[in-house]
Amino acid sequence: MDQKHYNMMDWEAIESIVYADCNKPCDILSVSKKGKSKLIQAFYPDAVNVTAYFTVNGKSKSLKLEKVDEAGFFAEFFTFDYSSYYFKVEYKDITLDKVYDPYSFKLPLDSSVKDAIKGKSAKAYEVFGSHKKITDGIEGYEFIVYAPNADGVSLVGDFNGWRENANLMQADNSVKGIYKLFVPGLKDYSKYKYVVNCKGRKIFKNDPFALGIDGDNSVCVPFKYSEKVPKKSKCPKDLELQILEADLNALYKEHKDSDKVCDYLVNHAKKLDYNAISFIHLFKSNNPNDIYEIINPYSIDFTNGLNCAELKDIVTKLKKEGIISFIELPLAYSSDCESGLLKFDGSALFENADDRLGRHTFYKAMLYDYTNPFTKSYLLSSVNYFLNEYDFNGFVCPNTGVILYHDYNKKAGEFVTEEWGSTLNSKGVDFLKDINRFVHKDFKNAVTIASIYAFYKNVTGKNPESLCFDFVMNTGTSKEILDFLKLDPTFRRDKLDSFLLYTHFTKRDEKYIYPYSYKENTQDFAAIIDRMPGDKSQKLSNLKIAVIFRHLLYGAQLTNIDIDELKGCDSEIKEIYEKFYADFRRIYTSHKMRMRNFNEDKPFSYKCIDNQVFTREYFDGDRDYILVFNFSKDSYQKYNIPVTHPGVYKEVFNSDNVIYGGEGIENKKALQTFENETEDTQTLTIKLPALSIMAFEYREFTEKELEAIFLKKKKAMIKFVDGEKKKIKDKLSADIEVLKKDADKRMKELDELLKPFDN
Repeated sequence: MDQKHYNMMDWEAIESIVYADCNKPCDILSVSKKGKSKLIQAFYPDAVNVTAYFTVNGKSKSLKLEKVDEAGFFAEFFTFDYSSYYFKVEYKDITLDKVYDPYSFKLPLDSSVKDAIKGKSAKAYEVFGSHKKITDGIEGYEFIVYAPNADGVSLVGDFNGWRENANLMQADNSVKGIYKLFVPGLKDYSKYKYVVNCKGRKIFKNDPFALGIDGDNSVCVPFKYSEKVPKKSKCPKDLELQILEADLNALYKEHKDSDKVCDYLVNHAKKLDYNAISFIHLFKSNNPNDIYEIINPYSIDFTNGLNCAELKDIVTKLKKEGIISFIELPLAYSSDCESGLLKFDGSALFENADDRLGRHTFYKAMLYDYTNPFTKSYLLSSVNYFLNEYDFNGFVCPNTGVILYHDYNKKAGEFVTEEWGSTLNSKGVDFLKDINRFVHKDFKNAVTIASIYAFYKNVTGKNPESLCFDFVMNTGTSKEILDFLKLDPTFRRDKLDSFLLYTHFTKRDEKYIYPYSYKENTQDFAAIIDRMPGDKSQKLSNLKIAVIFRHLLYGAQLTNIDIDELKGCDSEIKEIYEKFYADFRRIYTSHKMRMRNFNEDKPFSYKCIDNQVFTREYFDGDRDYILVFNFSKDSYQKYNIPVTHPGVYKEVFNSDNVIYGGEGIENKKALQTFENETEDTQTLTIKLPALSIMAFEYREFTEKELEAIFLKKKKAMIKFVDGEKKKIKDKLSADIEVLKKDADKRMKELDELLKPFDN
């Protein structure tokens, strides 16, 4: 390069490229006009030689570039016209024969970018992040990121040796804060991050819109978006919704194959009569004790082999088997780790700048700012992405209380109050309403579920005050059941009445799901069975009561798969419990054993006996039955149960069956009621095992049985009457004999009075 051309070089701009301080690299790199000449510039750190190959009139023309900076900056002037070009890049140990220049591609900006920034987009994921595209006939990945307060952004990854100056991103001229870059030839599932330049401090950040994450790096996912919203499968009726909660990543770690995972889930669901599966822990968490401290609500965790295509395939296969799918989607907070969303561009982009609103000390998390239009588009698009692109039938919103209340799990000084001192997050309330309205408008058959450990009136329903969820997890009742049953049976007597009153007679205005979820199974770092009292056998008996009691409440059900399989228990207990649970679920479904609340049309009766035995009758004209719960450690060979209706009761389920690990105290024959004349009630005498639940199916007496009962009563009455008559006759005979003796005695006495007069 001669001195004239040397003087035409912008050395300050070259230095900004070398030191990664440039936010418009397209103005420097690629080909630019310099007077009557053209200047081609390229930056490949540590390269030895770079040669450009131009297409000139259909023929290839080479031009070796001069290395003008030892860091790897190459340049050369030329005068000919061309239609396209690529580079041959030589390193010490490798040569790349055909490398297309990322800065030679023009990237027009989609108008939906502005809509997302203004909070008016539900498809921001189609624009932001990494997307596989064909630009000017070349296949590669396009990257777009929003960082309005950054001085510049560069792209690093396994494709450029993680060098922060290798792929600087271009700041868009039309929309402030938009940075973009097309990387030609980039392979699928390449790992990457953004290096965000914040006032001279450069931070490695994961892509907020990355569809996958592997380890601590975002992943380029070749995802094809749906052109139309697919038809959603209808969900079962409210009471028929039986949900299995499963950690899909854990299953992938175990089975290593999507088909095997899918087969396992289908077999498990059908065996236990589940019709829905809720997937948890799909997202990467930085905290093993809190699965919701995620990097972002888009990035599926690829660590164990799961990827987007396989997840979509599993949802589709389950649907073909008649099983619908939900995703647990954290919308309350994300991890406050350095590579996450917190202070993404050096400022509060996704969170509030006030730490009392933007941070949560207890959860070590960043709280979303629901007043920020871009954040609202970001979260709404996440919901739309999973429902639209994967065909999920709905989502579970965990930690809803964090969204609703400023002071949720916070100490004094860590939160702010709103008007009149209210701790309610009014913007969070509005956000949840907006999310639900969007889902119910665009996905007619989708179901939204709130998981909340705090009180909020009107979580479900469609009235103006409601949050508009379809269901809410009744975690309060689940906790009451487990807290009661973890007591030693000796101490249950004093609490049984209040326990039953809370779980059965508190008015239910909400549409509930009763969960034994991941959270209930890890409370105090102990599984449900480990929190039960007693020895191994008693723990199992108490767990059986806990499981059945929860199922019999009026509402839908959700059970974590680890509870189904007693993860961590010995094989003998697992085998016994598996048999018990499969049989119970089958009977539960076929008999429709769900208790009604007091405000339901279907009648029931409730009796608490001796503060240790509880019975619940349910009569709907189809299947009538009585359930008997014994919460004590005592068993009885004869125990009298008061019942409302006379008839025949046949035991259809007994948790004390030997095959379920019990002692085998069963009522093998059908039992008939008898009248308790002293109390004017019907009584059923049963064998009652300790720590058990039994179900007796009821039917009325048949004509033949009534006739037999009548004849038995008649026979008994005849016997009674004959006995009474005999008693009367015997008494009469005895009385006559006594009178006769008395009379004879008196006669003799009278005769004695006449003897003195005989002489």
